[in-house]
Amino acid sequence: MFDPIFLRHELHRIPEIAYQEHQTKALIMKYLQELTSTRGVKELFEIIEFPESTGILVVYAAGAEDADYQLFRADMDALPSDEQTGCDFASGHEGMMHACGHDVHMAVLMGLIQRVWIMRPKCNLLFLFQPAEEGEGGAESILATGILQRHAISAAFALHVGSDMPVGTVSSKAGIFFGIPQEFDVKFIGKAAHVAFPEKGINALSSALDFFTSIRPAIEELKKTERVIFHVGKMTAGKIRNIIADECLLQGTHRTLNVQTKEKINELIRTHAALAADQSQAQVETKFLGSYDPVVNAAVLVERLACYCKELGYEFIEAETVMTGEDFGFFTSIYPGLLFWLGSGSDQALHSQYFLPKDECINVGIDLMWALATGLTMQSVEFAANTAEACVR
Repeated sequence: MFDPIFLRHELHRIPEIAYQEHQTKALIMKYLQELTSTRGVKELFEIIEFPESTGILVVYAAGAEDADYQLFRADMDALPSDEQTGCDFASGHEGMMHACGHDVHMAVLMGLIQRVWIMRPKCNLLFLFQPAEEGEGGAESILATGILQRHAISAAFALHVGSDMPVGTVSSKAGIFFGIPQEFDVKFIGKAAHVAFPEKGINALSSALDFFTSIRPAIEELKKTERVIFHVGKMTAGKIRNIIADECLLQGTHRTLNVQTKEKINELIRTHAALAADQSQAQVETKFLGSYDPVVNAAVLVERLACYCKELGYEFIEAETVMTGEDFGFFTSIYPGLLFWLGSGSDQALHSQYFLPKDECINVGIDLMWALATGLTMQSVEFAANTAEACVR
């Protein structure tokens, strides 16, 4: 037996960025091996380590051989950020922090596994610890191995801690829940020259400004019929103040709700970048980086979540579609899925250096995931109370 809150503190101290979650994996494996090595239980569990990855899949097979599996997923990676929460279990890794609450997600999933280990429900379940959610599309790399597809999966579940939501509140919606993020780079290459002789150079910075100025009206026109976010967050150009910039790099992101609109914006970026380069005789390189599928929730699973919230005494709030990106969308594109906000009790924004979910939200998450996995609710409440008491003892 272990306390999921204590585990959360351990995980919070060792944040690691995408595909580098080695200490995180080692800690999770330690707890998993202790649980699943128990006589009479180990036959029900199988632990699979993904090749060349920090991902872990736990297979629990206690149902009928021909019964489908339900998949429960937690993301593992942290963000490159300096923690400023001041908590007594703060990050011990300089420049890295669990600023998106993935430490809570993993603690909830481990707590669910422990509950399954004790209660041994007659069903088939998959528990996935997934690397590299933060901009690296780790879900896509997991699916590319084909390991998940060896199991017939009827539904996939995940939660995400939400800021400005009290502990005990839950929020979700049917249909498109999270949008499609698309990262992009546009690099203009000119020719350096002394500012006193501009005719001898090609100003890459001017080309970048022309691009940004020309594409904005096209984006505004698109916004009349589509929900769109277009943002350039970083621009770097030049080396010396009196030399014409020979390079300028724009780094940005856009967010949409469907693939067709995403491709429209990508084409606008290509077209306006080429036009700006032609005007000044510069060269241009356009790159499209990470992009996720939209998270689309199955209505029947949202209804099930709302019912369990009512039975457990938690507040369910109908959510709005958000333009946040989440690679859980790769799963909902294949399986009926459900992602929901779990109230964290923190009023700080996600990804903030001050974001710190309250420990109390962990047991709420475990209760709801247990209910979704087994259809049991009153038993889970009683079990949660007994477990908490046992951990204190």
